[in-house]
Amino acid sequence: MEGRVQKYGQLSPGRAKVWTEKCLKYRYNDRNNQQQLSNKVPVVYYLCSNQQLHQPHFMEVTLSSPDGLHLRDVLERINALRGNGIAAKYSWSSKRIYNSGYVWQDLCEDDLILPAHGNEYVLKGSEFIQESNLGTPEKSKSKQKNDKWFRIICSK
Repeated sequence: MEGRVQKYGQLSPGRAKVWTEKCLKYRYNDRNNQQQLSNKVPVVYYLCSNQQLHQPHFMEVTLSSPDGLHLRDVLERINALRGNGIAAKYSWSSKRIYNSGYVWQDLCEDDLILPAHGNEYVLKGSEFIQESNLGTPEKSKSKQKNDKWFRIICSK
């Protein structure tokens, strides 16, 4: 190499630098550090209405607390993305590992959400059932007819 420097007067910049690559362990830690600096975590959530689970949705949520992800952070983000008040129409639960399977843990607005696996947050929103939807239309109509007959009988 010294002969090349003497012959051409300089060394090419590519030959002067030594390329080193960090191992995968450091790459993983760099990603975690970047994620902690940005304070955003990935969240997958499902919406459930009429007793059917719909396709999953993905979003990133900014953490408001160093403790971790709270349900209020998720609800604020959903309201920002889907319209104000949408998140209030659902009861929320998070996926938790339990024994050899998993369970859905019911949540309140101030609850801390624990990751399902590693850094993965999975939530489910179950639509609140309105009282008017509890009875079938046939039962409602027959009840109205009975009430009508009752009023007629009582008025006589």
